[in-house]
Amino acid sequence: MRIYHYFLLTMFCAFNLQANELETKNPNELLAAVRSDLSSLQAEFTQYELTSDNQRLDSNTGLVWMQTPSFFRWEYQQPVEQLIVADGQQVWVYDEDLEQVTVKKQDNHLNPIYVIINEDLSAEHYDIAFEKSEEGMDWISLTPKLKSEEVKYVWLGVQEATVQQIRVFNHFDQTMVFEFQNIKKNPELATDLFQFTPPEGVDVIQAIGEASNQ
Repeated sequence: MRIYHYFLLTMFCAFNLQANELETKNPNELLAAVRSDLSSLQAEFTQYELTSDNQRLDSNTGLVWMQTPSFFRWEYQQPVEQLIVADGQQVWVYDEDLEQVTVKKQDNHLNPIYVIINEDLSAEHYDIAFEKSEEGMDWISLTPKLKSEEVKYVWLGVQEATVQQIRVFNHFDQTMVFEFQNIKKNPELATDLFQFTPPEGVDVIQAIGEASNQ
């Protein structure tokens, strides 16, 4: 009889463990918690490509700032310096080593940054689903409603109402990972942080297919 009771207890514990692992959460509620009272964000980041056997390639580090509804600034610091500024109308990419600036319209609504800072854009352009909870991280998948040549789908890793990681999957089964550290919610940001003026003497290149307004 004791053996039988022990067997039932073991099965019950195993069932509870499996149920916890398969727990389903509402992805929109998770994202709502991320955006709650959010107006700006500052963080350090590490970016790298993740291979199929979990090897890291081409690691980059730097700083990022975001501000609702559509402003962001990425400063790549190591191993190569690069600056990306979205001012709400245009996106500026400055390669200091090349003395070159590329400018294009800010109309890529599949950028996963918008999912963090703009609820309307993410709901309009993505199908959103909960995937799993693993090691304290809730994973949300974002699949473009219209097929994209660049993005197959995106996973957001959410912990303590903060996006800790973004994984972007393309159609070549490549995965680009962005990990965030030292995240600060609603810091005071300089008024000109999301403005960019090309330095004197650098080449300014208009993105292909866009009329120049420089």
